[in-house]
Amino acid sequence: MLPPDSRTTLLKRLQPPAGYFVSQVVGTTFTLDLDSAMLPSLALSRSAAADSADRLETIAAVQASIGEINIFHQSGLIKVPPNRSRLHTLMEPALHAVRPSGSFVFHPKIWLARYENFDTADVKLRLIVLSRNLTRDRSWDVALTLDGQIESTRRPQNKPLVDFLRYLPTTVTPTLSADRGANIDALAEEVHRTLWEPPPGSKDLTFHIFGVPKIPRPKIDFSGYKHLLVSPFLTDDGFETIADDAKGSLTVVSRQEALDGLSKENADWIDDAYVLSPTAGIPADEEESTGGPVLSGLHAKLYCVERAKLAHLFIGSANATRNGLGGNVEILVELTGSVSAFGVDTFLGKDGFTSILQPTTIEQAGAKDEDTQVALDGFLRRIASLPMRSELSQSDETYRLHLTSDDSIPATPGVSLTVSLLTDKSTTTSVPSGASVDVTFGGLALSDVTAFVVLTASNNDGQSSSAVFKCELINDIPARMHSIITREINSPDAFRRFLSLLLAFGAPAESDGDPEDGGSDGHAGRWDALESGLFEQLLRAASHSPETLDQLSGVVTSIIENDDPHGVLPEGFRDLWIAIATASIMEAKANV
Repeated sequence: MLPPDSRTTLLKRLQPPAGYFVSQVVGTTFTLDLDSAMLPSLALSRSAAADSADRLETIAAVQASIGEINIFHQSGLIKVPPNRSRLHTLMEPALHAVRPSGSFVFHPKIWLARYENFDTADVKLRLIVLSRNLTRDRSWDVALTLDGQIESTRRPQNKPLVDFLRYLPTTVTPTLSADRGANIDALAEEVHRTLWEPPPGSKDLTFHIFGVPKIPRPKIDFSGYKHLLVSPFLTDDGFETIADDAKGSLTVVSRQEALDGLSKENADWIDDAYVLSPTAGIPADEEESTGGPVLSGLHAKLYCVERAKLAHLFIGSANATRNGLGGNVEILVELTGSVSAFGVDTFLGKDGFTSILQPTTIEQAGAKDEDTQVALDGFLRRIASLPMRSELSQSDETYRLHLTSDDSIPATPGVSLTVSLLTDKSTTTSVPSGASVDVTFGGLALSDVTAFVVLTASNNDGQSSSAVFKCELINDIPARMHSIITREINSPDAFRRFLSLLLAFGAPAESDGDPEDGGSDGHAGRWDALESGLFEQLLRAASHSPETLDQLSGVVTSIIENDDPHGVLPEGFRDLWIAIATASIMEAKANV
């Protein structure tokens, strides 16, 4: 299990089975970047080239799936994209900032997908538990994928996961819409009744949730006679939670600076210590020639304990630190099974990941002063706890945003703060320290209006820290999102392609096999036919995928209401659209 050449991606894991479509996805992450946040939409829409999708492909994929996606993240930890784009605004409805209490953070990393069969309405669930954030980081990570079938009775072992899902909507600002909250609650009920298919060799499955109010803090049993701990961060108090119960051999895989930060007493408990080999991230020659990814750095979190001739494997988000195992919101999934499947030697043996490790010695390092960059990052996180709202108003043909906060920005000597709209870096404005935010952005095109703002903190040493924040947008108008899309549709060919993509993304996929086994992945048949049979696709969507027409309706209406300034609507399309819309209304009335 987990050989270093066994690699997978979130895109592959999320793609629905043949004949199924995605009806809902819930993801959690500590940090995220906005470009990566778009990848699930491309995966769910089964884009043939998700990493190289052009702007129209990206728009169509997001438009087709954004209503089914909810991503929860630690407030203040959206990275500023290197190329700020209006397209990032399309992700607003799906991103939700979580603000845990006190000094703890929201750190779990899971994806839960719900798939429905096009023909039978059968439902499948898939749970992916990771140590990876939703970023393009190239660190070594681990992932556990569980497929589940919904049954008629509740399963008590799923309750921690159910309570975790129901906790998510209660702690975000701005609050979720009623529809999104209800969908997550319904998904939680289905999870309660789900039988998960265990990995080969496992006999039991347990969910451990940390840091969530009303969920009892789990006491992880690390007692046993052989232990493996994989964690990039270590602290003495967190390490003692594990090592205190270690009666036999203890092997630790971490970063050198984390190992050196342990006290001598704790370091002496370790029998074998490893770090990643400097050559662990070097790709094979064929990967270099094709520009394949180079993995470097350790980000995996994994704990393995052997006792009573069984192995207990814990995979998830929690580092071996006081906060990781004590106060942060975290998840660990425990698999109990045979030693041959999940034991320490399975991971450290010749078929495990020893080939990417090298032994190391631990040398105690002195206490370090707080890093000024870390202090800046912490300052931004404190600001993230201050809810901000942005009020939209119109002046003639332009728009204005008034950004305010009820509470004052913490006064921090030597640190200055600026704010700008994500869509327009030129709007950068200083925010006085010790005062509440009160900034007006005027003269905006509707497509530049966004709930995303960029806050940047800078110190006297020239260091800076930036993050994207989502504000509560007051007086929002539906045409705002449509204006972003119609800005990109500037020719009849672009409109035809957008229409074809949107309709294709809403259609069922066909597959002749598992793409990881070399079979068809369902892409070719969908993408080869994008430009043909638009009339038939529209009729099919009217009958079988009315939500696709709803997504298209706003864009078409926006183009028509603005008198189609670029002449993008093909000849006769308005009459066709009216006929399709009328038929849809009549069918809806007949079904009432």
